[in-house]
Amino acid sequence: MEKRLLFTGFLFIFLILAGCTAVEEKQEIPSPALVHPLSEYPSNQGKDVLVIATGDMSGVYYSLGQAIAAIYEKHDGVATAAQVTNASFQNIELISKKEADLGFATVDVLSEMEEDDSIQNLKVLTELYSNYIHIVTLKHSGITSFKDLEGKRISVGPDGSGTKLTAERTLSIFGLDGNKVEKQFLTFTQSADALRNGTIDAAFFSSGLPNPEITTLASQMPISLIPIPEAMVSNLNKEFGIYTIKEIPLGTYEGMDESIQTISVKNVLLTHKDLSEKQAYQLVSSLDTHLPELQKTHSAAQDIPVAEAKVEFPVDYHPGAKKYFQKKETTESESKQGGQ
Repeated sequence: MEKRLLFTGFLFIFLILAGCTAVEEKQEIPSPALVHPLSEYPSNQGKDVLVIATGDMSGVYYSLGQAIAAIYEKHDGVATAAQVTNASFQNIELISKKEADLGFATVDVLSEMEEDDSIQNLKVLTELYSNYIHIVTLKHSGITSFKDLEGKRISVGPDGSGTKLTAERTLSIFGLDGNKVEKQFLTFTQSADALRNGTIDAAFFSSGLPNPEITTLASQMPISLIPIPEAMVSNLNKEFGIYTIKEIPLGTYEGMDESIQTISVKNVLLTHKDLSEKQAYQLVSSLDTHLPELQKTHSAAQDIPVAEAKVEFPVDYHPGAKKYFQKKETTESESKQGGQ
């Protein structure tokens, strides 16, 4: 009897401790609303966290955000966190409210929100890589062209994402709006699972190359990528003027028979207009200086151009970013003249 009571007592204590541990683990999960804005960069002394608003954990935004966070932590000693979000629209909202310090967004989303009050609080730090529009289906689906999407079940991306904006624009230009397709609003992970399970026929992914979910899906079953006709791109740009014809190169995903023509849209790294000039300068300088390292750790970074402020966006560059680009251009010009 005493042994039984002793065992019960130990079991009771164990369950209490296990419950406490579980509660403590839950409390460690970050939330944008709980993270304080960055104090004076770079000497934040670990008190505050530089929050980078990214995207779905299965997308390039999140993994690239982690890689950029690692650069800032390694070389600048800044406590940094990559925050999971619904991508561009939510990132803009978080930065505008100062619930995140940096974030990714596509240029078409910025253009769509040009009259929105929240965008008035934003500044561009630097141009990034391009998102490629993937329209993914399974080889046995019988879908081989854009017109074959009519009447099909299609994931256009979650609400608040750049994927959804681009997908709906593209479908509309081709006349596949309204009830001509059955839309589902799924994340990248959910879209890949739905393709596996046969609950959708095709899915849009707006992503850098390669997209991790598509890579995994292609390794498990034969997939097809649907090309976007050049005439559609022309019609898109007559209305929006944002998109560029690009190709998803042969070999990007397992089972590809050829390169696939599609559209691309630029990404930018955003911050709040109240970020100090010193902070913005340092952040851009560090990212540019360590770009070769970033390119080794993340394939999408290969598409990030050399830092400059020559491309116009719906949001202006931060004065600190402009100062860095101007200084870099002056230094390079003087270096060339000295070498002559």
